[in-house]
Amino acid sequence: MKRFIPPLLSALQDNPHHRRLAVALGALLLASGVTAYSIAPLSPDVANLPVRQLIENIATIDTSAQRDSELVAPMVLYRSEITRPSDSLNTLLRRLGVSDIAAASFLSRDTASRTLLAGTPGKFVSIEADDKQQLQRLTARWPSEDGAQFSRLVVERGSKGYTSRVEMGQLERSVQLTSATVRTSLNAAAKEAKLPKPIAAQLAGVLARVPDFRVDLSAGDSFGVVYETLEVDGEVLRTGKLLGAEFVKNGKQHQVMWFQEPGQKGGFYTLNGQSIDREAMSLPLDAPKVSSGYGMRIHPVYGQAKAHEGTDFASPSGTPIRSAAQGVVTFAGWKQGYGKFVLVKHRDQKATAYAHLSQIQVRKGQRVAMGDLLGAVGQTGTATGPNLHFEYLVKGRPQDPQEISRQSAEKSITLTTRRDFERVAQTMRRQLDAASLVAQASAD
Repeated sequence: MKRFIPPLLSALQDNPHHRRLAVALGALLLASGVTAYSIAPLSPDVANLPVRQLIENIATIDTSAQRDSELVAPMVLYRSEITRPSDSLNTLLRRLGVSDIAAASFLSRDTASRTLLAGTPGKFVSIEADDKQQLQRLTARWPSEDGAQFSRLVVERGSKGYTSRVEMGQLERSVQLTSATVRTSLNAAAKEAKLPKPIAAQLAGVLARVPDFRVDLSAGDSFGVVYETLEVDGEVLRTGKLLGAEFVKNGKQHQVMWFQEPGQKGGFYTLNGQSIDREAMSLPLDAPKVSSGYGMRIHPVYGQAKAHEGTDFASPSGTPIRSAAQGVVTFAGWKQGYGKFVLVKHRDQKATAYAHLSQIQVRKGQRVAMGDLLGAVGQTGTATGPNLHFEYLVKGRPQDPQEISRQSAEKSITLTTRRDFERVAQTMRRQLDAASLVAQASAD
């Protein structure tokens, strides 16, 4: 390119009009130089840089001690048991997986530790033992007689041997929910739902007293319950009260809950505030059909006018007969024209009589609750067909059973406590709804 520049300059000098062109050409060449300069490398070649090597000593961590400590870490075994009426100290320790002569010796002579098997059985006992079955710690818990407190026995192994102490505290109340669908019977469903026996018994008692719903649940029916447990350290020591229940039979729902007015005896109420504990008796048959009412009538056998001191309910032979209220059986046997006969004495000098039974399923002196089975409909004694002759007596005098039933006003919540009742009832509705979901979740 250098050989073209001198002639070009000479030509431009000869022609003054070409000077402006020369200036432009010079600017172009300058720009080309700048461009060339701008793309030239700004950093030195890495291959030409000096290389320097650094060597530094680093201390290593010794993990052998950690591995050794992990290998010798003590193993702790945990076991729990419930004391039994037949338990001795040796049998209890054996079930707990403890084989420790020193521990057994201490427990047998220590005053505080003697409470372990003293009194009522059913204490919840938990232990911690090493891999040699040596006792490291024992804890026993049980409720006190008042049902609100608990006792806790703690036995621990230390450097100087075993020590013991007994602590007291308040039981914690917890609400439990469950529900089930009946496949064969209420009892079987309660067992399947793992319902505690005391709660199952309360549930059956409530079912027998729900108005117009004293029939046992059958296959396809369902129930839900809300009940309380009394706990300590996360362990249930005893069950408390049945707080609420729901029964569904043939699509018909009944909900009840426990409520106690201030200064009054508590009881079960429907969620609209009606007590399920009637002051009078309920009828002893399900869906009864009156064949002969109370009062004067022409006797169907003797053909003459005679006072009929009860109500006859026509029903197929074998139909279950249930106690109209809680009471004590004072007679169960044969009684002349009454045939097979049962008499139940209730409170306030009231009694009920059941005649013409085909079979008797109670005995004299037996206590019965409302809805308990007494026997079955029959035609024994002076009767023209299978029926139940039912009498209601007050101070030994017969009364019209149906009239007494109609006059039996249900106890209801007073206006002064209505607001508190509604608040509790609203909570119970939500809890019973949640209880019904338990069965659905289990089925899924």
